[in-house]
Amino acid sequence: MTEKNETIAAIATPPGRGGLGVVRVSGKLSSSIFTSLSGHVPEPRVAKYVSFTLSDKTIIDKGIALFFKEPASYTGEDVLECHVHGSRIVLNMLLEEIVSLGARLALPGEFTERAFLNNKIDLVQAEAVADLIDSNSKKAALGAIQSLQGVFSNDINRLRDRIFNTKALIEAALDFPEEEDVVIDTHPAAKEIQQCLDILDALLIKAEAGRVLDSNPTIVIVGQPNAGKSSIINYLSGIDSAIVSATPGTTRDVIKEKVLLGGYAVTLLDTAGIRETNDEVESAGVERAHTALGLADIVLYVHDNTLGQVDISAGLLDRVAAGAKILVVKNKIDLCDDTSLTNPDSEVFVSAKTGKGMDGLIDAISANLEIDGGEEDLIFSRQRHVDCLRMLSSHLKQVIKDIEDGAGLEVQAESLRQCLSGFDELTGRVTSDDVLGAVFSRFCIGK
Repeated sequence: MTEKNETIAAIATPPGRGGLGVVRVSGKLSSSIFTSLSGHVPEPRVAKYVSFTLSDKTIIDKGIALFFKEPASYTGEDVLECHVHGSRIVLNMLLEEIVSLGARLALPGEFTERAFLNNKIDLVQAEAVADLIDSNSKKAALGAIQSLQGVFSNDINRLRDRIFNTKALIEAALDFPEEEDVVIDTHPAAKEIQQCLDILDALLIKAEAGRVLDSNPTIVIVGQPNAGKSSIINYLSGIDSAIVSATPGTTRDVIKEKVLLGGYAVTLLDTAGIRETNDEVESAGVERAHTALGLADIVLYVHDNTLGQVDISAGLLDRVAAGAKILVVKNKIDLCDDTSLTNPDSEVFVSAKTGKGMDGLIDAISANLEIDGGEEDLIFSRQRHVDCLRMLSSHLKQVIKDIEDGAGLEVQAESLRQCLSGFDELTGRVTSDDVLGAVFSRFCIGK
């Protein structure tokens, strides 16, 4: 944990030239820094056009100053934002002057960390800030904004409240004196917990599906030599990253390109043609192709459609990652008339040379990446969220078993207490410095 009484400052816009640059300040010195830089007393939430000056009155730049009075600010502290021209020289001069006035340079994610520590947002929402900044597709951005608005957290907190109330009832039963010989039936509590478990498991399914939003799916292109794999990756990436030749076995190494397909950021891997060969270098390439199959979310099996029916070897299929989807791409339709699909759901016809059918290929890839549910159901989840939800599901199942087995009220209450601790760990009500460090270290400086 860093010292929260200090005033922090950072450039909040990306490096490079731009029309606009922002320096952000948070802490108790924000007001006096505003006055020193601009010569004006800050008015909360009023944009003021000012000259930003050094201590010797040299003008650094002219721009907009904004002041937010605590607690009505992003961090919950006094916050100053200086909007100037996007010159790194100007921004650095301004930041140096702010530091000379008593602020220190902010650490990555420290503004959002302060927002979390000042109860402006919970930990799930704090993570969503970084996820929104890093989002690499429309669906990822929409999922992150849903979490940032508290949709996921609200679902979790409603479940927590129901579990807390159930725990309170069981603990109240513990207060009955033993000599009154009162028999407490907690089986109705089991019904309530089962309902909570059903809701939790539905959330877990969404969270597991939403893990794709936090990653770049890997698409591995494989097939026989000279089937057109290199032409396809060149078309999809928009650059000639792979050598195209009529000579079989041209590709020896795995070629990687990150591209945007149908609104998804994906990683394309072009591999060596799969065949038996005595060439030592080509054999190494084939082996790397086999290894790449184990990383695939989607496999594009490219087939030269002039050669007749597709025959994917069982040995190749055995190397495909569990759960990966296989899409057969029948290439070179410009050279033949046979365009009969044997499995329309997993086959597509293209000509990488002319571009015919390539839009259909992109649509097929997008369909295989599609997350079930509408935009309102999106949960941009991290592995931490999935792990916590799985742990909570396990705890709830244990509570139900305790009740059904007639375990003592103390045992039932303890299982529920552990469950509540899991909820608090997920939303950050109770968490360790190590967890916070891992979360906020992913942030950019200035956020």
